[in-house]
Amino acid sequence: AATDAQRRGRLARWIASPDNPLFARVMANRVWHYHFGIGLVDTPNDFGFNGGRPTHPELLDWLALELIRGRWSLKHLHRTIMCSNTYRQSGALSPRALAVDAQNRLLWRKTPLRLEAEEVRDAILAVSGELNSQLGGPGYKDFRTFTFNSQFYELIDPEGFEYQRRSIYRTWVRSGTNPLLDVLDCPDPSTMAPVRAVTTTPLQALALLNDGFVLRMSRAFAARLRAEVPHGTAAQIERAYLLAYGRPPAAEELQLAVPLVEQHGLHAFRRVLFNSNEFLYVD
Repeated sequence: AATDAQRRGRLARWIASPDNPLFARVMANRVWHYHFGIGLVDTPNDFGFNGGRPTHPELLDWLALELIRGRWSLKHLHRTIMCSNTYRQSGALSPRALAVDAQNRLLWRKTPLRLEAEEVRDAILAVSGELNSQLGGPGYKDFRTFTFNSQFYELIDPEGFEYQRRSIYRTWVRSGTNPLLDVLDCPDPSTMAPVRAVTTTPLQALALLNDGFVLRMSRAFAARLRAEVPHGTAAQIERAYLLAYGRPPAAEELQLAVPLVEQHGLHAFRRVLFNSNEFLYVD
């Protein structure tokens, strides 16, 4: 009789076989969904009779074949999609196209997408100069456990460089949530979420102003600016814009930011940048 390892290996080889077109189409659709906010099939977990129909079936088949030709390299598929004219087109609105296809299912523009919760946290760490870029190894835990007849998990807000790794290294437990990630629509770890909800609520803005993690990173970012640009409020603001947005501030933006920094400090200005659409959205 075959061992468990042999049976699992046989199943994996059957699923990922080039003769099984469904697997490649599902994976290609999920990668497309990641970059455009919605897949060519809008039900990523259901390609059956009850699922959605592909808006561009020939494109979905071509992407699936490209994934197989690329020896199942997701990096190759990401690169192919992101180098396409469809992905690189402008997000500008067209009244004529909007009247025909308000949901942009025909891909006539690049729909602005908000960063996912984990990406917001990682971006805040990166621009603040506090990101721990260690690769591999055990994840970090933002909870502690204790036993009282059964296992319990207590949420904590840990400080320290070892807790500032990318969110992909966060140790998940089914009942362990994070206030900042939760308010930014991170799915409940106890449920499956093939499509994430994207909401806009006052709690999100409040969290990006007052959450303990955000406050610490705002202070760290202010310290980074003072270290890199010791003199000149305007020069510090220009450096902040370059780090957060990848561009210098416009004259009007600089004129508004200087008195804010002079009255309330760099850390308050940084919280404003964290809350801006340009920081939170890919457009």
